[in-house]
Amino acid sequence: MSSLLVVAQLPPPVHGSNVMAERFLAALEQAGHRAELVEKSFSRSMTEVGRASLRKALMVPALCRRLELAVDRVRPDCCVFFISVGITSLLVDCLLLSLLRRKKIPYVLYFHGKGYPVYESPRYLPVRGIVRRAFSGALGGLVLGEGLKKDVNHLIPDERLFVLPNGIPALDQGQRAVPRPRRQEASVVFLSNLIPAKGPMRFLEMARLVREKEPAVRFILAGRHASTRYLEKLRGFVADSGLSGCVTIPGAVYGEAKDALLGAADVLVFPTSFGKETFGVVNLEAMQWGVPVVSSPVGAIPEVVRDGVNGFIVEPDDIPLLAERVLGLVRDPALRRRMGEAGRELFHRHYSLEAYRYNVGRAISFFLAQDELRVAAKGGADGR
Repeated sequence: MSSLLVVAQLPPPVHGSNVMAERFLAALEQAGHRAELVEKSFSRSMTEVGRASLRKALMVPALCRRLELAVDRVRPDCCVFFISVGITSLLVDCLLLSLLRRKKIPYVLYFHGKGYPVYESPRYLPVRGIVRRAFSGALGGLVLGEGLKKDVNHLIPDERLFVLPNGIPALDQGQRAVPRPRRQEASVVFLSNLIPAKGPMRFLEMARLVREKEPAVRFILAGRHASTRYLEKLRGFVADSGLSGCVTIPGAVYGEAKDALLGAADVLVFPTSFGKETFGVVNLEAMQWGVPVVSSPVGAIPEVVRDGVNGFIVEPDDIPLLAERVLGLVRDPALRRRMGEAGRELFHRHYSLEAYRYNVGRAISFFLAQDELRVAAKGGADGR
């Protein structure tokens, strides 16, 4: 049984990396590893995420001290470090990683964001060496999909990367037993934060084209808005396009409300172009309900939504093709059922919590073996 240190932030605030940190710790425990958390908690709400502040800066020395004490107390076989992508947070991470190197603790970087090649550009020349040392000093990295390896390949080669897809809890027996509603109108859903890059306006532009050819469709644009001005822009488009009778904007939906929304959906559309998009957990949430997905070739999404199998992949700005794919699903219930069942099967095989826990165990074994090989190689070199 190995002893591990995990450096990560737990909720709150609630976002993908924080939630997966909780699940990762639970998976380690289930696999029989001793794991201790050093929490790097800087943001108390989503509005603080990615923003530098004096309060955060003053927290750094204490965090370094907590990490040092944890290393001395646990003497871990390995540290799994949830690495940031924004420059300010990344530099703090590099400082913490330098402490691990000084203490000779092998570490693995867990990547939940993307965009690291930018730090090779001339703009970041003053910090490029710092980032390079942090990455090249790692045993390797955990990435969410094969397509995300290229984001870190400039510093970590494929043979030191392990693909660990996200996993989410499966529906319980009672939820799975709820029959899908039968309606004359098909229900097409968007579910994400209402920010431009996630694609809510593209969703509405698609809705306008679909309604021109198929009136028996209703559209639900669900999600938390970050800007009242942008929300009003979306509402204005709905009114100006004559969509008021078929488009609903309910705001953020969580828990049972989210289950009810996806349980009644016929198609999920997620036309994201978000630069930091890596996985698209909402697609998994739809898949476990047996809902086909139309989404974008961004991050690991094409590995989750397999084009022509459990949905379609469309370039986010290709609104005519987006509308064509949605129309095809709306008009063909048999195709929806077939793709929905394929998505549910893929979910249970690859993206359930059970699959995630199994893959975590494989990942830790992979990196501990890497460390043994590295130690053996170093010993052989020293012997010469």
